[in-house]
Amino acid sequence: MEWFPELVVAIAAFLVGSFPTGYLVARAYGVDIRQVGSGNIGATNVLRSVNRWAGRGVFVVDMLKGFLPPLLAPLLLPQPDNSIIQVIACFFAILGHNYTPWLGFRGGKGVATAAGGFLAICWPALLLAAAAWVAVFYLKHYVSLASIVAVAALPLLVFGFSNNWTFTAFATLVAVVTILRHKPNIQRLLAGTEHKFEKKPS
Repeated sequence: MEWFPELVVAIAAFLVGSFPTGYLVARAYGVDIRQVGSGNIGATNVLRSVNRWAGRGVFVVDMLKGFLPPLLAPLLLPQPDNSIIQVIACFFAILGHNYTPWLGFRGGKGVATAAGGFLAICWPALLLAAAAWVAVFYLKHYVSLASIVAVAALPLLVFGFSNNWTFTAFATLVAVVTILRHKPNIQRLLAGTEHKFEKKPS
């Protein structure tokens, strides 16, 4: 079965990505993260609704969920073109995070997990996209806007650094999906009702 390695990687990456970090960390503080703030299980809502250390911890783990599958997949199951199996690993890790079966297929928006994935497959592009995120965030104080700008820049950055069409096509797909998942945020930004980031005391 020629497709067996890809199937194994897809299932394993999905399971890794589906680990509901934000939900479990918030629960440890007695908070159901789905019932507070934006209702999202991602790091930003945990940081706002629980505390900054909890949010930072969630971000790191969610990023690792995207980083490890594409890093390890070509080492464990090498292919003639490792870029394909890396993209499969990264895609299914993000899919698992966004639609975790442990919470009724309701998960996060995949920004941290996608960042981890691209750190593994094209780290210079990821670092520049992260720099764009930081710049927009400190200028405007909107996490959503910073995320949208960073992910929109990612395909061009990936192509510029890797010259790999597989990675570039995947970056484009991730950008489109991530921006679509930010549709409510975009609507609030346009209406002037999006909440600016405010630090939660530790």
